[in-house]
Amino acid sequence: MNKTLIALATSMALVSVAQADVKFYGKMNVATAYENESEKFAVESNASRLGIKGSEDLSTSKIIYQAEYQIDVDGDGGANVLSQRDTYIGLAYKGMGTVKMGVMDTPLKKSQGKFDLFNDIVDIKKVLDGDNRMPNTVNYTTEKMGALQSSVSVILPEDGSSEGVSANVVYKKGDIYASAAFDSKVKGEATQRATVIYSLGDIKVGALINNVDTADSKGDELGFAVNASMKMGMNTLKAQYDSGEQKEAGANSLSLGVDHKLAKATKAYFVFSQFAADDATKETTILAMGLEHKF
Repeated sequence: MNKTLIALATSMALVSVAQADVKFYGKMNVATAYENESEKFAVESNASRLGIKGSEDLSTSKIIYQAEYQIDVDGDGGANVLSQRDTYIGLAYKGMGTVKMGVMDTPLKKSQGKFDLFNDIVDIKKVLDGDNRMPNTVNYTTEKMGALQSSVSVILPEDGSSEGVSANVVYKKGDIYASAAFDSKVKGEATQRATVIYSLGDIKVGALINNVDTADSKGDELGFAVNASMKMGMNTLKAQYDSGEQKEAGANSLSLGVDHKLAKATKAYFVFSQFAADDATKETTILAMGLEHKF
């Protein structure tokens, strides 16, 4: 096993023992997948990760921190088995909100909540723009105000010039989840996103609209995604359709799957996904069977 990974896991475990308010956590998501493009089976690690997070009271405030890294469980990454995910330090003030600094998902990306049913396996970002994790980020998130909560991030590159602003407003109450978000100059784009998820007992339905303002003659590029899931005992049936021209001309993706719960933190899953575009060379079909365990 890579020495860097061993050192990281050991240090996390020691810190967890030393401080009761520190949590060592992670997720293993590994599948055997067949892709028609390569015409072969392969073992794939789907955004598996290790992390450490915690907090400590400072009388008038509380310090919070997190360090999370994606790990390459299938071993294809060679020496580079770790890649940085959300990593930050900040202060939380009761009644005022939280300020964080570091590497973070933008508020626009986070605004979708749990919309993407095939996240990490067939990610929505294959079709739609806006799912960004940005370095040099300063974020402010309000406390919950009834059913509402808001977040805004400013991305500041090392040269000191502004590289973008991202913000969202989220409404969550009962069976309804709704959000609106925008990016301005994040990776040079202006993006607007709206998401709605509605639960009807064991059935959930969702819709997401994603618009990107372009500087060329094409005008705005509008994309969307719709999905539905249904729990049936230990199984959850899922379907999602994504469409837009933000990544590829004429891009659309249809994914079908079933999750089978083995334990509270463990599930087995099967996914069938087809991606198509105007460029026929980009079309792919994926079959994946895998296991996910959270700890």
